[in-house]
Amino acid sequence: MRHHARLLLPVLLSLATACDRGTPQESPAGEDGRSSAPLPPPPPPPPPPPAGDAAGDGDTPRAVEPLPSLAPLVAQVRPSVVNIIAAVQVAQPVWGPYGRHGYVPRTVSNSLGSGFIIDAEGHVLTNSHVIGRANVISVQLDDGREVPAKLVGMERRVDLAVLDIDVEGLRPLELGDSAGVRVGDYVVAIGNPFGLSNTVTAGIVSAVGREVTSEVPGYADFIQTDASINTGNSGGPLVDLRGRVIGINTMISAEGQGIGFAVPINMVKQVLPQLLAHGSVARSWLGLWWRALDAKTARTLGLTVPAGQTARVVVVDVMPDGTAALGGLRPNDVILSFGGQPIDRPALFPWIASTAPVGRPVDVEVWRDGRAERLSVVPMEVPE
Repeated sequence: MRHHARLLLPVLLSLATACDRGTPQESPAGEDGRSSAPLPPPPPPPPPPPAGDAAGDGDTPRAVEPLPSLAPLVAQVRPSVVNIIAAVQVAQPVWGPYGRHGYVPRTVSNSLGSGFIIDAEGHVLTNSHVIGRANVISVQLDDGREVPAKLVGMERRVDLAVLDIDVEGLRPLELGDSAGVRVGDYVVAIGNPFGLSNTVTAGIVSAVGREVTSEVPGYADFIQTDASINTGNSGGPLVDLRGRVIGINTMISAEGQGIGFAVPINMVKQVLPQLLAHGSVARSWLGLWWRALDAKTARTLGLTVPAGQTARVVVVDVMPDGTAALGGLRPNDVILSFGGQPIDRPALFPWIASTAPVGRPVDVEVWRDGRAERLSVVPMEVPE
């Protein structure tokens, strides 16, 4: 028995060694001798989107940015806009059984329009065609009060009239700069179309420098807008988005819709001081006849002008001993600039020439015989 035990002992030892080698053992350290930390768990997956969110048609409400509003601008401007009531009244006799008893006023014509306050003294601007030949004028304020108005001055060639009202606490509008107006600028018109007080419309500047023939013969340099302008809007302000007046709404195109015209406020500002001081505007006079110069006219007259200079005016004739003749202007002279202002549109020339200071020398640049020359003329007041 002991002999068999001695024989089995080596076999049992070899089997135990083989079992130890086949059992996996946990390594107490890494290759660099540091303890091996377990890896962090993976992040949880993102939650699935709400049903319909990818297509934008879900029921979950979303924050929407509010649209810009013109209400603050309108609240700023509207108290300065007024309605104009201009009437022509005549004295109508009253007859009784014993003859004429006296007279009563009778209105033979009535005109409604718009206007706006320009200073705290009570001066109001409107169109001259709104006033016409009215002898009784009243102004209705934004708060509903109707007060009598006095005509201060009128300039029909700019379609401008200035009224005066005796009211305290007025809010005047700021007169802007129409020279900076660009096509595409947003504008707002406020007025009294068809007697609908304080009507507000908005649009953009469609064009500038429009030459439009109107019932009131005058100077053509209008701002065109698609802001709705109707009968009764005449005389009201056309304002920019800062509430500054850039034009006076004057007329519309009868053949179309969304085509309105306003007198640029810079033209108004140029004659306004004379209207306030004298009630009229003194015009300067040159004593010449002119016409617009285009390529066809240049060929007909045999004129050679530099490239790009055909949108000018050409002198047709001058009056003997007139201002233009004394200054050296001749027929066929192409006027390039007047008083330092380029004449790049023929419609500008009568306005620039007529508003030149009377009795003061004005530089005139002309194109004559293939070269530019500088002359000097002294405008005089328009003869009676």
